[in-house]
Amino acid sequence: MKKLKNKKGFTLVELIVVIAIIGVLAAILIPTLMGYVTRSHVNNANALAGKLRDNVTYFLTQADADGYGMFMSHSATCEIEITVNNGGDWKVVTTNHNAFVTHFSTKWSGSGSGHFDDNNASSSNAEDRLASYLANSFRDFKYGFARVNLVGGVCTAVYVTDEQDTDLPASLNFPAFGTESGWASPTYEWNGIDQGITETGIIVGTSPVLLYGKSTP
Repeated sequence: MKKLKNKKGFTLVELIVVIAIIGVLAAILIPTLMGYVTRSHVNNANALAGKLRDNVTYFLTQADADGYGMFMSHSATCEIEITVNNGGDWKVVTTNHNAFVTHFSTKWSGSGSGHFDDNNASSSNAEDRLASYLANSFRDFKYGFARVNLVGGVCTAVYVTDEQDTDLPASLNFPAFGTESGWASPTYEWNGIDQGITETGIIVGTSPVLLYGKSTP
């Protein structure tokens, strides 16, 4: 009867070498993969901002056709604050109602709300209509915050995040909205390295996309 030969395993030195190689590969690959995931999140946030900008402009076009849109003037400006929470409850708050036509039965009152299950298309509150329209257009966006700038019936700029349902803190010195160009400044220092990530680590989507650039002293 043949004797089975003992199979030789790894020596201690060989195990140490293998572990060292795995450690080196992990040190190289993990930051790369994390960077890829972060960049993907930023790209998705920018895409969301772009779609939100397009949808708000479309709503304003429909509102104009129905008699409660904005005046077509460079001086007709308005900011919209959008809060989304509780799995899809949208709240819309507007400023400067003098920018809108007011002789129609539907009026901009200052605030409104909607959910993707609602149908506020016939509401006399324009903010309710907008909130319901956006909730149904963005059913997968169930938590976050956005600020939108309107000029003369067009949405010129948007910033949005899905990481909190409150506005960005003033301490971040986020660029102000401009007029037709969208932003008062087309660049922002972000966190000093990554475009789309604030210094506190919040990922923010913008449209037009705010490029990375150092602040001027």
